[in-house]
Amino acid sequence: MPSTLNVTSSDDIERAWEQWHEHLLAQFSRLLDGNRAVQLFLLVDSRATPGVEKLLQQVPRLAWVSLWRDSVIESYTDIAPYLFQIDHIALSDPGDLLTRLVRRLWKDAHNLHMLTWIWSPLSLELLSTHLRYYSRYETTERRAFFLHFYDNRILERLRSVWTEAEGQVFVSPCVEVWYRDRDWNDVVWRNEVDAALPVYRSEQFLTAEQHLELLRLGRADKLAMQLRDMYGGEFGDVLDSKLYYSISEQLERAGKYRIADKDDLLNYVVKGVMVSPRFDEHPEIHERLMRAASGEITLREALCDIDSRVLAEASKMVRLAKSPDTEVSRT
Repeated sequence: MPSTLNVTSSDDIERAWEQWHEHLLAQFSRLLDGNRAVQLFLLVDSRATPGVEKLLQQVPRLAWVSLWRDSVIESYTDIAPYLFQIDHIALSDPGDLLTRLVRRLWKDAHNLHMLTWIWSPLSLELLSTHLRYYSRYETTERRAFFLHFYDNRILERLRSVWTEAEGQVFVSPCVEVWYRDRDWNDVVWRNEVDAALPVYRSEQFLTAEQHLELLRLGRADKLAMQLRDMYGGEFGDVLDSKLYYSISEQLERAGKYRIADKDDLLNYVVKGVMVSPRFDEHPEIHERLMRAASGEITLREALCDIDSRVLAEASKMVRLAKSPDTEVSRT
């Protein structure tokens, strides 16, 4: 598939869109040549770019639906996930309002994980009903959670915690599902059997182990959002992927000291990102962390009130980088 990983200028983005547009049309032709009655649907996570509903309303006769319809959060229309069908004939005309809408959304999402392209023989209503089933889940302890799988990163995490059979149920009404993984690689999730609606449980369940693993996999992203909220200006030029990998490394290092409390983890990660990725190797800081790990002092005591001289020395420590991609660079 065409990639937008290195797209930066407006001209680059426009050329990349043209390649993607051609790719969509080629897929339509391939499926039609195979006599497959398949439609293209676009699932949009408007939390990443609020106001999608207003754009949808500007396209006459466009059929679309919110996956939050008939839910307790239905009223949050500015950030809801929306599904709509992309007509082949309309998409073939660059001047058609539908094509212009898809182009606008694709450009808005060129550096985000907010679009999921779904090829399915189902109607919009049936496919949206299927996807709406996955908008929330319960654990075996009957705790309920909303599930934002329309964020490509969360869909990728789900695929890693689902069993093969559970993943097959999700993709069963589809021919293919296209999305981006964490590193901006285009992923094609193919259904290897004929598309059909599955038989559902009354509620979607995740086991306690699956739930905890899903939370663990999302921890770095959650901390990245917190850091951007706390130190927005410091990370203005830092790519999400680089910040994610930097935080992931700090979470791994924090495991050596058995840090589990969310506030302690945030405190540790902040220092690992803002001071030095190896700040914990400074003798005085390491001694504090080991005392906390043994229960002699709290993690809060270990990570707070560190002398400014010690932090300055820790900030100068040279990093033995795992790879260039894991370094947080502001250039």
